[in-house]
Amino acid sequence: MDCSAILKLGETVSKEYIVEETDSANHLGNEGITVLSTPAMIKYMELTAAGIVFERVSKKYRPVGTRINIKHINPAPVGEKITVEAVVNRIDGPKVTFDVKVLNKESSVGYGECTFHVVGLDKFRSRF
Repeated sequence: MDCSAILKLGETVSKEYIVEETDSANHLGNEGITVLSTPAMIKYMELTAAGIVFERVSKKYRPVGTRINIKHINPAPVGEKITVEAVVNRIDGPKVTFDVKVLNKESSVGYGECTFHVVGLDKFRSRF
């Protein structure tokens, strides 16, 4: 699949989430740290970026994460609203890369880049 048929460079998607207790570092075993964990931040980055692909491809195709490079620079407490923004910065056939950032009401929580390959689901499943 050629992602340039469904996405445009510079296209932006933004979603809001509430940091849940299950998103906290405390929940992952880092007791007492009741803020957004890095794995949960990555989850929200990927959900936001991949969401635009899910909306535009048939169920025969799925975005599969292949690379992520992020920095987690500030905390976001449990219960806080965060905004995740993903901007298409590169398209190369089935591969699409997004600039991603997470913001809370006061500052940047994290930023980086994530890449997906849009794969044919039947062919992908046949590999395992």
